[in-house]
Amino acid sequence: MKPNSPKISRSPTILDVARRAGVSKSTVSNVIRDADCVAAPMRARVKDAISLLSYRPNALARQLVQQRTTMFGVVVGDLANPFHGEMAKQVELHAAAQGYRTMFVNTQADEAEAAGLESLLQYRVAGILFLAHAETTKRARQLVAGKVPAVFVTCSTDWGDVVCGDDRRGAEEATRHLLSLGHRRIAYFADPIVEDAADRARQTGYREVMAEAGLTPTVFRWRRSPSRLFRNDREVTPEDVLRGKRRMTAVFSSNDLGAIEVLDCADRLGIRVPEDLSVVGFDDVVMARLARINLTTVAQPQEDLARLAIDTMTARLQGSLQGRPVRRTVELRLIVRGSTAPPGAG
Repeated sequence: MKPNSPKISRSPTILDVARRAGVSKSTVSNVIRDADCVAAPMRARVKDAISLLSYRPNALARQLVQQRTTMFGVVVGDLANPFHGEMAKQVELHAAAQGYRTMFVNTQADEAEAAGLESLLQYRVAGILFLAHAETTKRARQLVAGKVPAVFVTCSTDWGDVVCGDDRRGAEEATRHLLSLGHRRIAYFADPIVEDAADRARQTGYREVMAEAGLTPTVFRWRRSPSRLFRNDREVTPEDVLRGKRRMTAVFSSNDLGAIEVLDCADRLGIRVPEDLSVVGFDDVVMARLARINLTTVAQPQEDLARLAIDTMTARLQGSLQGRPVRRTVELRLIVRGSTAPPGAG
């Protein structure tokens, strides 16, 4: 091998750098860590060798040796819900701004969540952010609590820090908007991919405003694969709900994905939106803003939620936040678009 043109058929290692520079492996490690104990001439030789060999230090291995990483684990739910994907992007951006990278696991069942969490812990992540969490899952608490900080974003628990929107108030505002337009037959459609705690809060807001107006709440639940609609465990058809003399004139969906399904269903049935049916969603995903959809919705401030979640996590890691789990809530905002109007507006 010629001294000025080293050729290594595999990825160069720290031992290759040490041999090239004529120093020990520990000296190379000290240079990589920018330790002060290496003399300037020797440091220059090591850096030249690193450049010549195009050596890239194994950051993960180094951090594992130091018993810490600059990696956050992120648990996401059903990526069929665009809100989860958009939140994941915001969390990644704000983690990077704080010097952390992210490792994602997609979980839709108790077994998948447990396996994903075990994988994250094996990589010794510094903390775990949950963008989805089933309250009935006990395994997550057994695996994570007391080992690494946990922050729950737009979902809820009693054993980790929580960062979320004021779901109840957001639902109240959405329901009052429909009432202000003159609607009285307003249905709530619960999408199964919305976290249980969030759905309860949104449904509570809807029910209380309906009761205040002297109206009877009407709650339906979507079930997918295949898509079906239920009220009080009795299956009903979209035609039953959206047509006929006692049809619903407005639907408030627990998330935007469900609201978009309602829009699609109305289109197939020849029901005009908003002339014959008003629809409100929850989240304000990018798709909801498209001119073709133009959905009135309760906006969750994704950037604010992600920033606050990462700030909470780093505060735990740095020790400035200690003690019992905290709950931090952000205000939500109703955005009125073209999917709502007074009943019979056409």
